[in-house]
Amino acid sequence: MDLGDLVPIIAIVMVFGMPIAIVAIVQISKARANAELQKTLRMSIEKGQPLPPEFVESMARTVPKAKNPMNDVRAGLILIAVAAGLMIWNYLDHGMVGGHMSGVAAIPGLIGVALLILGIIGLNTRKNDK
Repeated sequence: MDLGDLVPIIAIVMVFGMPIAIVAIVQISKARANAELQKTLRMSIEKGQPLPPEFVESMARTVPKAKNPMNDVRAGLILIAVAAGLMIWNYLDHGMVGGHMSGVAAIPGLIGVALLILGIIGLNTRKNDK
């Protein structure tokens, strides 16, 4: 097997493997830090030591906030703008709307439309609950 034959295989593995490896490394490090924090917390509770107020405040800051429907609306509008930008780029590059780039632009565009609909439904539901 020639070295020239391995270059495309290595390129494909790197393109798809590196993002997966990066996400895995980040998730593993977060899980280890969380496990160490839980172990320390468990040991201090078992020994009967009080928790310092700074520690309790830092724990409260790390809890993720509840999802807001406006986040969906915002993300939907951003994705629709990305799709529009891709279509404008295709128009400026090839002088036509549609073509090969319209399929690529449809992916973020349709996801954006779905998020926009979910956000609007969530906002209406929240208004009706109040």
